Amino acid sequence: METMSLQTVIIQNQQTIAFLQARDYCSALVSASSALHSLDSVPVPTQQEQHDEGNRMLPPVRSSSSSPESSTDQCMLHANIQEDDRTCGTQTFMYSHAIPLPPNVTDYAIIASILIFNTALAHHLVALLLLDKERSPQYLHRAKQLYTLAYNSSQEDIEHNPLFLFVVYNNTALANLQIGDKDLRNSCVGYLVSIYVVMVDKGYISRLRHLQGFLESLVASMPTAAAA
Repeated sequence: METMSLQTVIIQNQQTIAFLQARDYCSALVSASSALHSLDSVPVPTQQEQHDEGNRMLPPVRSSSSSPESSTDQCMLHANIQEDDRTCGTQTFMYSHAIPLPPNVTDYAIIASILIFNTALAHHLVALLLLDKERSPQYLHRAKQLYTLAYNSSQEDIEHNPLFLFVVYNNTALANLQIGDKDLRNSCVGYLVSIYVVMVDKGYISRLRHLQGFLESLVASMPTAAAA
């Protein structure tokens, strides 16, 4: 019963991804919110139940401090990223891809983090679509709240989720900039660069592919580059 419920959530998340790819952001928001609500109605299984369920399926995707192959980042690597994500101009970088849920995922923490991020992303993109001085900030503030929730839910597994933490922090900083808080956004840049350097040092090529355009947008946003 729980497996079927999780599969329903996974299917709903696939629909969210399809809507975002079609740039139907309002439908994506409805779909993402529905998936998050569906997960909330599924009883959280015990560790033994998750273990038994994983044995009946493909090898499960779970978060574990001892296994870097089981993380939110690994779910992100299932996404088909073919172009950069600079959706807001040459001086800003936004990660605008919804994160997929592999059919073998059983870890509730991973599922929740991904669904929260996708819901935040949908709010963020709707805000940019509206271009409404009254309504857009409301969606941006909601996106910030959800990004923060997604970020906090991944703190316990930070060493295995540098990509996820990067995109959540980056999009939160971008929302701050779009709301008008440039100082808060600028204070985030050093942290983002630090995470990026860590991924470079560790040779995380597949992760860095998801961040194409970040360095270019960073250079373009510098005062010297703008003056040139």
